[in-house]
Amino acid sequence: MTSVLALYRNHDALMNMSSNQQPTLILRRLSVDEYVLPKIHTKKIKRVNSERKPFSVNPFPKLGTGHGVYVFENQYFRYEGEWVKGKKHGFGKLLLKDGTYYEGQFNQGEITGTGFKFFSETKCKYKGQFLKGEMHGRGIMEFPDSSEYEGNFVHNRKNGYGVMRTPLTQYDGGYQGNMRHGEGRMVYAPMRYDKTSNGDRYEGYWVADKRHGPGVLHCADGSIFDGNFDNDEFHGHGLYRHISGVIYDGMWLKGFPAKMASKLHIVVENTPMVIRQGTPFTITVQCLNDENDVVGDEGREIQITAGFKYYQPSKGSALFDMIEDVEDKPIDTPFGYQVVHYPLTNQEQENDGPSEEDEEQELSQSQTQLDLKEDEDENQNNKEEEIKEGEDGEKLAENEKQDDEKEDGVDNSGGGVEEPDEIPNNTTTETESVPLPPPVPNCRSEEGVCVWNEVYLAPAPPMYRPFVAMEEAENDKKSSSRGKPAINKDDRRSSIVSEQRRQTIHDPGNIDRRGSVNKVDKMRRQKEKALEEKYAKTGEYVLMVHDVTNPPFLGRTIEPAFLLLKLKRPEAKKRAKKEGKKWDTSQHIRRSMVATEGLED
Repeated sequence: MTSVLALYRNHDALMNMSSNQQPTLILRRLSVDEYVLPKIHTKKIKRVNSERKPFSVNPFPKLGTGHGVYVFENQYFRYEGEWVKGKKHGFGKLLLKDGTYYEGQFNQGEITGTGFKFFSETKCKYKGQFLKGEMHGRGIMEFPDSSEYEGNFVHNRKNGYGVMRTPLTQYDGGYQGNMRHGEGRMVYAPMRYDKTSNGDRYEGYWVADKRHGPGVLHCADGSIFDGNFDNDEFHGHGLYRHISGVIYDGMWLKGFPAKMASKLHIVVENTPMVIRQGTPFTITVQCLNDENDVVGDEGREIQITAGFKYYQPSKGSALFDMIEDVEDKPIDTPFGYQVVHYPLTNQEQENDGPSEEDEEQELSQSQTQLDLKEDEDENQNNKEEEIKEGEDGEKLAENEKQDDEKEDGVDNSGGGVEEPDEIPNNTTTETESVPLPPPVPNCRSEEGVCVWNEVYLAPAPPMYRPFVAMEEAENDKKSSSRGKPAINKDDRRSSIVSEQRRQTIHDPGNIDRRGSVNKVDKMRRQKEKALEEKYAKTGEYVLMVHDVTNPPFLGRTIEPAFLLLKLKRPEAKKRAKKEGKKWDTSQHIRRSMVATEGLED
């Protein structure tokens, strides 16, 4: 080996010689000391791991396996945890420069498994399953407003079954794409002062975070809707049981019934409606929509009341001083005037008429005349009639004084003295305090209709203000008319009665006849007064019907209805005719012939 090396050493000199000049090579063995290898400069090759860079100054496990800390090249990520062959694998913590971090399981360099993640931007916290860096699987997400979602995630979105709890709601059901979808149950927190929650509970189907499809809504006030929803509204067929008692079963359109009652209607044949004292009447009311169709809702509460024309008391009167104590405010009507409440009852009233048939006939005849008079002069009941001019004011006053004395049974003219008429036993001189009858109870609609049977206008309560105001106004007019010397504006009947009494004085033969007439006339007045104490005063009343459903059905109160009532005296009782013997003409002829034959014989 050494000889070969020596040969190579002199290789250059041998190559420069010619073939003749080349000497014979003598090979000899070189010693070990003379053996020198050429210097070879080699570059050290370093092993490069998959995630380790040359500039890293952090401790890194040998061969990339074990526990280590590593800062990435962009200085944004920092990992501390377990490595396997240069990849994050096992348990570790990945910290981002903005404060977001993940702490949990890694698999082959990816965030996969169970872990915890904090989002610095939203301050949300997630604990659950991950897949390749995304929330995927079961987990719990906590929000900064103390809300919490516990359920299934797919690619960072709520998907599948989950439970979402917020300060105002709790939902458990299906999700799709972070929105409520499918069958679910929502419970709203109790009513808040800011009305952000109402305490309802819904069980049914959802689409895109809204109630859609069949479901049941339990409202906090007790109302229940069982039917179809569309875009969070009642739409389609549904049954609604309102807390007020109203029940509607039918079609709905955008949150409201397809047929919604908007007004009330009083069913009556003629207007005004004529009723009689002491005679009950029936009232039927319908719930109509704008197309005048009967709406078949159930349980709507309807109230029926009566009213009498409101008279403003004159200033300075006793009634004017008490006006501040009046709680019943006047009600506007479509008839051009206001009314105040008048008692209406369904309590049966005693219909006791005059005991004697002659008195009944007299009263009925006089009342029939009065009714005809009222029908002819209905719009002029409060007007005064002008009478003939008197000679002077003193003479008029003197005549009135004489008439008053004659009415009291004193005749200063020398024609005689009239005895005062006796008051019948069936009438009372003093008005007894009678408690007011109970009012007519409210009625619940059945298929959109309410019916009240056996309804009466009750007697007026003591000191009923409209009647007192009317009497004060009449007295003021009479007193003002007496002060005028030229015109007498008293009632024409008083003048006629006075004239008849004068004629009776000059004709003594008529005393008995006029006395009996006056007695019947006074008896008629007493009977009328007794009827007014027992029944309502004749005249014009207003019947009012209101929707008092509380709370209002779907927040709407339908329009009221009004009807004119004309109250008259009771109808005259028909006197039964006594059937006598029928006239037999043939028998009469036969008797006449027999009598004639007897005379001829």
